[in-house]
Amino acid sequence: MWGRPDILWGLLALAIPVALHLLQLRRFKRVAFSNVAFLRDVQKETRSRHRLRNLLILLARLLAFGCLILAFADPMLTPESKAGEAGRNAVSIYVDTSPSMMASGESAPLLQEAKGKANALVESFAETDLFHVFTSGFSGQDQRFLTQPEALERVASIQLSSHSPGLESVMERSLDQLGRAESVSRRAFWISDVQESSHEVNTMMPPDTTVSWHLLPVQANPSPNLWVDSVWFETPLALPDREAELHVRIGHDARDGVDGLPLQLRVDGVPEALGSFNVVPGMPTDTVLRFTHGAPGPHLVEVRLDDAPVSFDDVHHVGYNVSSGVKALHWSGGALQDKTTQAVQQAFESSDGLVEVDWVQSLPTSPALMGYDLLVVHAIDEPSLGAVSLVREFMSLGGTVMVLPDSMASGLSWVAGEASWVRGEGRVTEVQWSHPLFKPVFRSVPSRVDWPAYDRILDRRPRAQEEVLATAANGLPYLTRMPSEEGGDLYLLGTCLETGNFVRHGLFVPTLLRVAESARHGAALAQRLDDTEALTVPRQPGQRRDHTWRIVGVEGVQVVPEPRSTPQGTSLRWSDALTEPGGYTVLRNDTAVATFGLNHSPNESNLAVWDVEAWRERTVSLGWPEIQIWTQPEGQLRNLVEQHISGKRVAWYFFAAALMALAFETLLLRRWNNLFS
Repeated sequence: MWGRPDILWGLLALAIPVALHLLQLRRFKRVAFSNVAFLRDVQKETRSRHRLRNLLILLARLLAFGCLILAFADPMLTPESKAGEAGRNAVSIYVDTSPSMMASGESAPLLQEAKGKANALVESFAETDLFHVFTSGFSGQDQRFLTQPEALERVASIQLSSHSPGLESVMERSLDQLGRAESVSRRAFWISDVQESSHEVNTMMPPDTTVSWHLLPVQANPSPNLWVDSVWFETPLALPDREAELHVRIGHDARDGVDGLPLQLRVDGVPEALGSFNVVPGMPTDTVLRFTHGAPGPHLVEVRLDDAPVSFDDVHHVGYNVSSGVKALHWSGGALQDKTTQAVQQAFESSDGLVEVDWVQSLPTSPALMGYDLLVVHAIDEPSLGAVSLVREFMSLGGTVMVLPDSMASGLSWVAGEASWVRGEGRVTEVQWSHPLFKPVFRSVPSRVDWPAYDRILDRRPRAQEEVLATAANGLPYLTRMPSEEGGDLYLLGTCLETGNFVRHGLFVPTLLRVAESARHGAALAQRLDDTEALTVPRQPGQRRDHTWRIVGVEGVQVVPEPRSTPQGTSLRWSDALTEPGGYTVLRNDTAVATFGLNHSPNESNLAVWDVEAWRERTVSLGWPEIQIWTQPEGQLRNLVEQHISGKRVAWYFFAAALMALAFETLLLRRWNNLFS
């Protein structure tokens, strides 16, 4: 095959030396001589030698000019694969810049090896080909074709990114750009460490067969990796100057156990706690860091470990809020002077300002109700459908509800069905002391407890997802908790406050205060870089709607999010404006109202990679077209491109043949007579 077949028309010029040769043939004259008999044999021999010499010179010249013409036509051996078609190529090259590419390879970090292979690929194709170079960041600027010099510059500028797209997204991006090129041979290459988390093909559709796909793997040296998988607080409510326990889960792929590895906790950039952890092969490590909460308001937490050479996942960022207190609404069917109403009020007021309680006999409007953390429904007789709907809305938005029945067990159909009293005196026989509601109340499990007494219990069976926190002597639930997917919980007391001794028992006040503390879900706020979910800032009562929002991070990062009003509050979206992991603060009118952390996906931290042959077999079993896998080093890529795509160029053979033909002509012109002397 020929790279420039139009030059082959130059072979017609070979007629010129043939014509010149015919025009320059010597014509012999007859000269009279007395006796030429003795010269007859010499004349025949000389004429034959001269004709042979001229023919050999003509042949040498034709061979020299013909080889030169063929050499300039860029002759190539036909490539082995059917993809090798003459014409222009559109080449899409993906360089994996996900965080796992910072691992060390045989001679350099994987990213440097990948850039070297990408550079060699670009140089192996013709200058007239189209090049599309892109990375894991999926930058919009990369969605265009480049010339060869531009492609080389783009490869040189490639750096690590925080994104780790899957193989399906990479193929779609290549196919989208290659589809814009017409009358070309489409070829796609991706250079990657073939990480299992990003190269799972079981759920993928087979790739487009109009594109020739190639995988160029880079292999890291075996090295264990440690990463912070997740963090969470022991208690949902963070209060100023209170002790806190932050649980940390550490993932790893170590094959050997290690003890005493350091762990550090920073709050707002200030070191607050130091700890250590042990690594056991085959299972994650859980540990606890203890510190003291600071002033009310949003704070940023940073959990850090030391692990080389892969360090992108050594820091985990979360945001959380320290509350000044809990706002509770006591919705009571009785007057404020009633003993049970006063008992509930006094229980909350004994918290030394922790719980701010308001008493009402009718529910406020929805915006006002959403400003509370806890709603206590006490002795409400047959609430209206509108009130029940309002309570359900409150729960759906994360509010916690505690239901205290009256002595008639009326008005409970919306929460307990058609439950009625089972009368009979008895005492509580079991309390789940290990449950988070009761665990902080006592340092150890109490013995010889004077259990609360009752004279009636609701006749009901707990639901599947319902937690029984205390059980009556007859086996019926005394206190239960029904968790909600939205975060709001429902607590139901199985007796009434008018009878029995619960309001006078030592467990009454701690139970109500612990429910109030649990009502404010101050969970750590952390998202993954590849998540599309937005951050919702709860709406405050009386909040006006005209706000300016900003999200600020370290090193001067500042983004103006897109706010959207929702029933839960204001939803903030930032699209792809935040690309780096770290802690971020949300400002509303230049006032910090929330914090959150952005972190890498734990899947990226698992450095397990595919065996390329096993991966090839998997694709074949799924009916994929052939994907060529080139495991050769950078220096052999040019030969691979020539062998499989471009065809091996053999022009220099023709140049050598032309030189040999010219040398032969020179030999004939200068040494012919000496050959026969």
